[in-house]
Amino acid sequence: MFQGLVAILFITAVLSEPECSRFHYEEQTLNKMIRQEITMEKLQADMAATRRQVLDALGKLTETTLQLREDWNNEKIKLEHVANVSAEETNKSVRNFAAAEIEKLKGPTVAFRSKDLVDLTPSPGETLVFKTTTLNEGLGYDNKSGIFTAPVAGTYSFSVQLCVSGGKDMFYAIVSDGVEIKKGWFCDKDWVTCYTTDTVAVLQKDSKVYVMCSYSRSFLVTTSNYWNTFSGVLVKS
Repeated sequence: MFQGLVAILFITAVLSEPECSRFHYEEQTLNKMIRQEITMEKLQADMAATRRQVLDALGKLTETTLQLREDWNNEKIKLEHVANVSAEETNKSVRNFAAAEIEKLKGPTVAFRSKDLVDLTPSPGETLVFKTTTLNEGLGYDNKSGIFTAPVAGTYSFSVQLCVSGGKDMFYAIVSDGVEIKKGWFCDKDWVTCYTTDTVAVLQKDSKVYVMCSYSRSFLVTTSNYWNTFSGVLVKS
């Protein structure tokens, strides 16, 4: 009886085991491998797509970088050109300003020099006319009247040389706008002698200056060695 019970339990245990359990396990393993393979393929595809996107992005980044570099070089050239032009214009403006200021400091040029008296025996009150003009900057001196007319206001210096016959004399006056500003007397009892005198005057525009015989008839001499002259220059305007 005991042996029969053991046999029944063995048969029951055999009958209760799932059918085809080994094949079922293999099937599950195969399915799992297939799913893993599909997952790997999808992962590889995703990685490939990502790689393409990264490469595309790098390509666009490289293109953008090159474009930016080109734009920067172009802007740099433009800025350098503008800087050069600005520097040149600034230097030109500075030079022009400096030149203008120098001209202002220098002021206008007024100067004259004349010689050769028209009358060597002038009478009292007669204006001495020096007919040869060797310098006339500013066109102030008139060699027909012997009168200098100031083209601009300022401080002027005047110089006169008169050559007097031996034994004769010369009374002279330098006159500004009808007022005698310098007077004198030249003489030598034996020889022809040249005397020089000068003066300074502050003149207004159109003020007039001339040399006059102030007293007695005078006797003057002109040769290649004896010059009677009248000159003037603007010292400061």
